[in-house]
Amino acid sequence: MTSVASAPVAAVASVASVAVQARPVSLAGSRLLAVDPSLAGLLPDGGLRRGSVVMVAGRRQGATSLILGLLSAASAGGSWCGIVGIPDLGLVAAAAAGLDLGRVAIVAEVAPAQWATVVSVLVDAVDVVVTSPPPHLRLGDARRLMTRVRERASVLIANGSWPEGADVRVTVQQARWVGPGAGDGHLEGRQIDVVTGGRGAASRSRQVTLWLPGMAYAGADLEAGAADEAMLGHVATAG
Repeated sequence: MTSVASAPVAAVASVASVAVQARPVSLAGSRLLAVDPSLAGLLPDGGLRRGSVVMVAGRRQGATSLILGLLSAASAGGSWCGIVGIPDLGLVAAAAAGLDLGRVAIVAEVAPAQWATVVSVLVDAVDVVVTSPPPHLRLGDARRLMTRVRERASVLIANGSWPEGADVRVTVQQARWVGPGAGDGHLEGRQIDVVTGGRGAASRSRQVTLWLPGMAYAGADLEAGAADEAMLGHVATAG
């Protein structure tokens, strides 16, 4: 893991150094970055498409768990990941989710004036960049970053709002722990309800329930109103 200080000028210089060392080579020819099979249904291509922006919003803890899940397979497969402006991200949780911390560059805090520069440098260097955009992000900065992401064939995951239309939008509506009964038993995992949307192939709105880390999956097409269930691992059913 490479951790970068929060001082703006030092952060940009340090990230530039990380970018030179971390520039991906062997995986650059692959159009998709793999995700856990349990999460593939969230994405129109079944993986993180290079050159795309994915927005994950909604309930904070559920969104963080989902982002870590989206990163885990790519990281385990050899991709470098950058994390910018998420100081409370739990590294223990990241490692438990499957991230290879030896291939993660972290800029814990960055001044809003330097944010676009730092993110742009990491977009040039690594496969996936996860970031919390600053409040009042200018539309011009967002558009320039989207262009950069397409040019560099990387993936940008925005934790929270994004002022320009993201290719894929995932909003966590509910998050709950499942497992213990009346004072006994063990936690089995966290269940989250999300709504997906976006542009192009992702434009159809879908409501999805995910189990983390049980990873059972069930989806319902909101437009058709029909149930569509796919079993991945074991599916917990309500009594």
